Amino acid sequence: MEIIPAIYVLGGKCVALYKSSYEQKETYSRTPLEMARSFEREGAKKLYLVDLDGKADNTFRQKEIFKEIAKKLKIPVMVEAGFNTIEEIREAFNLGAAQVVIRPVATRLVKDAIQQFGADKIFVLIQAKGSGMIGVEKKSYEEAADVIDYAETLVPMGVKNVVYRDERSEGTLIHPNYDEADRLVLITGSNLKIYVSGGISEVRHLKLLKKIGVDGAIIGKAFYEKILTVSEAEEAVMD
Repeated sequence: MEIIPAIYVLGGKCVALYKSSYEQKETYSRTPLEMARSFEREGAKKLYLVDLDGKADNTFRQKEIFKEIAKKLKIPVMVEAGFNTIEEIREAFNLGAAQVVIRPVATRLVKDAIQQFGADKIFVLIQAKGSGMIGVEKKSYEEAADVIDYAETLVPMGVKNVVYRDERSEGTLIHPNYDEADRLVLITGSNLKIYVSGGISEVRHLKLLKKIGVDGAIIGKAFYEKILTVSEAEEAVMD
């Protein structure tokens, strides 16, 4: 199981959102580059960069910061933003991203993105708002969809990788949503690699996620605040 530190960038600063709310956030003193370098020194094998400004207005905003991180680090980076066009996705790759994460509001791009860049480079975000439904902050998708139903629609599009983020868990440090992760693995795990984000802060959380069968854990706040270290997380999921 992969361990991937996440850096959430808003207004050029590292932040942690509480339950995905931009109004309830903590801001950290280290710059995104400093945070990225610290994760690399701790042994991270990959980074997950989130452009919160871009997600808020459906574009890609933190280009210079992400370009600098990709250029100065030796490990690959994944980029999540408000990608709305193939050109924005291509720009992220040109700036140094190894993989790009597309939100369901831009699902129409998925087939084209996979055709142009390959299924291994394209991840799709499944962001749960509660009761097994998906959504993003106050913006809803064209039709509310069940997490599993939505995941199943991705398979015929050629999707191989999804990021499941639970808004109720994000930034709480309490625990991830094991039940939904388990459902995703049981029903779609033979076709999709499942990466889980939100609420992970303890070794036991990681051990349970590994037991469920998820392919990766994306961790932000617990690493920011040294509640959990990269080496502890890596050790927890070693075979």
